[in-house]
Formats: sequence, structure tokens, C-alpha cells
Amino acid sequence: MAEFQAVIMAAGTGSRMFPLTERIPKALLPVGNLPLIWYPINLLDKAGFEEIIIVVLDSALTRFHQLLPIVCNPRLKLDFVTIPDDADMGTADALRYIKDKIEKDIFVVSCDLVTDIALHHLADIHRSHDSTVSAFLAPVPQTSADREFANNPKAKKKTDNTDQYDYISIDSRESRLLFFATEADLDEILVIRKPLLKRYPCINIVKNLMDAHLYIIKKWIVDYLAENKSISSIKGELIPFLVNKQFQKNKKANKVDPKSVSTVVEEFSSIRPDIYDFAKEDDIMSYTRQLSSWSGTLTDIDHSNSIRCHAYVMENGICLRTNTIPLYVEANRQIPKLLPGFTSKEITLIHPLATIKPKSQVGNDCMVDESVSIGEKVSIKKSVIGKHTVIGERVKISNSVIMDHVTIMEGCNVQGSIICTNAHIKKNVILKDCQVGDSHTISEGGLYFVTCLLLNMTLPGRHMCSVLLSGFIYGILN
Repeated sequence: MAEFQAVIMAAGTGSRMFPLTERIPKALLPVGNLPLIWYPINLLDKAGFEEIIIVVLDSALTRFHQLLPIVCNPRLKLDFVTIPDDADMGTADALRYIKDKIEKDIFVVSCDLVTDIALHHLADIHRSHDSTVSAFLAPVPQTSADREFANNPKAKKKTDNTDQYDYISIDSRESRLLFFATEADLDEILVIRKPLLKRYPCINIVKNLMDAHLYIIKKWIVDYLAENKSISSIKGELIPFLVNKQFQKNKKANKVDPKSVSTVVEEFSSIRPDIYDFAKEDDIMSYTRQLSSWSGTLTDIDHSNSIRCHAYVMENGICLRTNTIPLYVEANRQIPKLLPGFTSKEITLIHPLATIKPKSQVGNDCMVDESVSIGEKVSIKKSVIGKHTVIGERVKISNSVIMDHVTIMEGCNVQGSIICTNAHIKKNVILKDCQVGDSHTISEGGLYFVTCLLLNMTLPGRHMCSVLLSGFIYGILN
């Protein structure tokens, strides 16, 4: 991988994962008791990268410095680049921001990607087609709610309003990305451009594939972004733009009207940079392409395409974007059985420093971290328990994530829920499909379903209170 650089995007605020990200950056949320960003770092480390550029927010840098050296390969050089918290930068903006560090084609990875792909598959696609951009696609993952609905169609499906499909078309013969759009960007009418249909009269658009936010991008694209500041997002703007540009001809004016020098300069300065001015092949690659006798289509060979978008589609393996709460729960549910395949290090699901009373049961599909204390007659299934957590007697936990320094007192029942750091759950509380915010205390005997309980906070004109979010109803509990 010497011809590539690696960049991890870790400056997102994780707004779709609130309240989990209220006090911790999304990239540092625990998945299998490891920070989420460890998975893309480990992915790049296994592929042979020795240096990784990581884009983070100013306010989060200290926490990254504190945590990552503990869990990452010490031989890796992690080059942190900070952006202002109030900058409101998209992923393409971030590439523009770090352009001076980019000297080669780049692997760009999101901090929330959990996958076991061998990166050489995507690199081979990129090399063989000399792609402008190469994207990693995978089947849309199923969550526990999806499986429950599939097994019982009459049941009401739990939906996440943030979920959106990608609409994608690929020519399988040459792995060419023909169409790419997100559901949010589509109107009622699907527009297919004429140049595409001329070259590919029959295309198949699917929505069962997802863009995994793992790309290889040509260095000259970063140069183009530096000049064209109208593109803010890689997925939402850059990729659709490049896919649409593939089959458009480079229309340069052959005739120029006689004008004064000042007029020409004025008009030139107002024109956006032309991407074709950046998409220039070296002489050897251009000559090789001209000698090629294979176009991949039924049309005549076209050597005019200087922009080429390709994709690698994963058929087997694990690929999760942990960018919503249901997918975060799903990643933690799957990781105990998958983690040994992510690293050559020995993985211990039950930490030797955890204390578990003899009459308690912890399933083989669970992870329990160090200094955890589990009382008598406790049942834990398909769950991840963080450091220094105390679980009282007769507690039942299933399909849940319990973060560090949590206390769950006797008689509680926790199902399909996430309990954030320093939360305190008092006796006989029932939680089903809930999220409990950082440092929140739940009173004894509470019963909560599909609820978000936030940390104590001060509101204008009120004393300390707790905020309860249930569906779209906001209530203040004094």
C-alpha cells in the first residue's frame, strides 16, 4: 500500500446517536469495549499502513491522545489534524482542509466503519481501472428489529427515521459505478442522464447495497476540491458528481469571440474550475488506454473518459456503519463472536479481573470488561459490559450495551437498551429499548419503554431537572 495515504474522518458530532454522544465523541464510543475508531485504524494497520491522518474536532483531541495509545499498535504513527468545533465542515471540506498533507492517492475511511474487508480487493479495483474514485459497497445490514419483523410480519416494525437507502447501479463486467444517489437527494422522478443510457442501454438500480464510506480517491481530486469550494460532502455531493461526469464529454469552446483582455480575465475569474483540467493522465497511461480493445460495453470503444468511478462489492464478511443507535446496538451484539477475526491478539470475552458470583450466568455471546462486579442470580445474554460496572442481585440484561462505571441495583430488567457512563439504575427498574444518558439516575421501580433518559441539566428559570424524551413528546420532570 506504499502508493496510498490513509485518512480517517473522525470529526463528526454523531447527532444521530444522541444521547450516546452527548459527552463522548462518536469515534470513541465503545464497541466490544474498544473505541469505535479502533476498527478502521486496525483495518488500515493490517493492510500495511504505517501512518494514518485522523481528522478530529479541537475539543476532542485530548481524549483521542489519552485513549488511542492504549489500544492501538504503538508502531503506528497517528497524525491528528484538528478542525474548529464551530466550523461545520463536511467530509469533502475536511479533505480540502488537509490538502497540504496529501501527496498520493488516498484511502478515506469513516470512523464508524466496522468491517473485515481485505483492503487489497478495493486497491486492486482502483489499480486495474486507474479509477478516479473507487468505493466499497456492501449489502445493507439487518438489525435485531429487522429480523424480528421478518420473523413476524404482523408485528409493528421499529423504524429509525434517520435510516435512508442508497440507490446504486453497477456494471458487473467492469465494476463500473453507473448511478449513485441517496434517498434524501431523490425527487419523485428518477433522472437518468442520456449519455449514460447511450453507453449502457440497460442498467439495474438497486437499494440493497450501502455505501460503506470507504473510498480510494485520486490525489488530483483533492487538488480540484481545493479550487472548487462548492462541494462539501464526499458521499452526498462528490461521488454523485463524479459518477455523473463519467460519460459527459469535455466541452471546450473551439471558437473564442474576440474580446478585450480585461473582459477575458474578468470572465475567467468568475468561472468555476473545470474538473477536466485536473483529470490529466500521464502519457504512458493514456497510450495504454488508447491501445485497449475492450470497452466493457456493446458500444464503440471510448477513450475520452478521463473520469472513471468503480466499486468493490463485498459478498461475504461483516460490514456495519455504526451511525445510528440501532446499528450501534447491532455492532455490539455481533462483535463478541467477530472480534477474534479482527486481530491476531488473544481476545478474552470475560476479563480475568471481573468478579462473577457462582449462581450467575453470562452467555458466550457477551463481553465483560475488567473490574466488573456481578452479583448472585444475574442473567446476561448478548450484551457488552464496560469497566468498573456494578450489577446487583437478580438482574437480567439482554441485547444491551452497558458502558463504564455504571451501577445497576438488584431486581432490574434491561432489554435492548444502552446505558451510558456513570449512570445509576436503582432497584427494580425495567428498561426496554431505552437509552440512558451519561450520569443519569433512574429512581427505584421505574418502568420505561422506547425512551431516552438524559443526564441532569439546568434549564433557564428552573432547578436541576431531568429531561425525558419519548417518541416526539418532550416532558420536563421536576
